[in-house]
Amino acid sequence: MGVSFTLRGLVVASKPHRDQDAIITILSHQKGVVYAMVPGAKKHSSRFASMATPPVLVDFVLSESKGFYYLKEGEIVESFRGLYDSFEALTCASHILEVIRDTAVDIESSQILFPLVLHVLYDLSKHPEKYRQIVAAFEWRVMDALGFAFDLDECDCGKPNEMPTRAFSFSKCRLYCSNVGCVTKAKDYRFVSLGCVEALRYIRNAPLERLSAFRAEKYVLDDLCAVTHQYLCERLEKNYDKLTILETLPPMGKD
Repeated sequence: MGVSFTLRGLVVASKPHRDQDAIITILSHQKGVVYAMVPGAKKHSSRFASMATPPVLVDFVLSESKGFYYLKEGEIVESFRGLYDSFEALTCASHILEVIRDTAVDIESSQILFPLVLHVLYDLSKHPEKYRQIVAAFEWRVMDALGFAFDLDECDCGKPNEMPTRAFSFSKCRLYCSNVGCVTKAKDYRFVSLGCVEALRYIRNAPLERLSAFRAEKYVLDDLCAVTHQYLCERLEKNYDKLTILETLPPMGKD
C-alpha cells in the first residue's frame, strides 16, 4: 500500500465487489470524485459497513495502490439519519444523489456542488415534510451552478400585462408576459404564478443555509416543482423519474 492520506467526502454511490467488499463513489471538495475499495463492507459485523451506505459524510483515511484507493480507517461526520424516517425524504435523497453523480464530473464542478448537496441533504434529513421545496431549490441551484442559468427578468416587451402569471419558456430560457404576442415568442412554455417566479428569484440568491426557507401556497409549490424538474431534465437531457412514485402518495401528515 502507498502513503495514506485523509479525505472528507460524501458517499454518493456504492456497489458490491466480489463477495464481501464494496466500491464506493466519494464526492469531495479536495479531490473531486474518488472511487475507493471498502474491504468487508458487506459483512454485517464490519465496522466499515455504515461508511459504504450512501448518503453519509465521512472523514476517510485512504491509501493508494496501483492507481486505486483503499479504505484504511474512517469516522462518520454526518449520517443523515432523519432520511430513513421518511419514505419521501429517502426517495428525494436518491434523486439528489443521481443528479450529483451525473453532474460532478471534474474537480471544478465537484467543488461547486459539494457544499450544495451537503446543505440540501442535511435540510432534508431535518425537515422531511418540506421535501418538495427542498428538491425544487436543489434542482434550481444546480442549474445555476452548471451554467444553465434562466433569465428571471421581466418580459422585454416593456409593457407586461397585469395577469398574475408568466410564461416560463423552456426553449428560450426566459420569462414572457401573458400578452398574446409575447406568449407566441415563448414557444415551449408553461404558465406559472408570480409567486413561483418570486420563489425562483429567492432560491437563486439565498445563502445555502436558507435555501428552502420560504413559504409557498400549494399552487405555487406545484408550479415550482414542475418547472424546476422539467428544466433540469431538459438541460441534462435525461428523464429523472425517481420522484414519480411520490405523486401517488397522500400529502405528509394526512391520513
